[in-house]
Amino acid sequence: MAKRKNYPEEFKRDAVDLARSSPDRSLTDIAHGLGIHLETLRKWVRDDRAPPGRRTAGVTPACS
Repeated sequence: MAKRKNYPEEFKRDAVDLARSSPDRSLTDIAHGLGIHLETLRKWVRDDRAPPGRRTAGVTPACS
């Protein structure tokens, strides 16, 4: 089993922001460019959309 990596919260927020602001790019392409697994990015994006009590990854949504 692969060792779990811990990414800084800022990296996670930036990755989610990039995914949201790049509708012309696939999540696969973005994840590959960032050097992370597709499912990791997909989970961060999903958790960012979830209500605060239902988040699992600890990604704090960016304040707009």
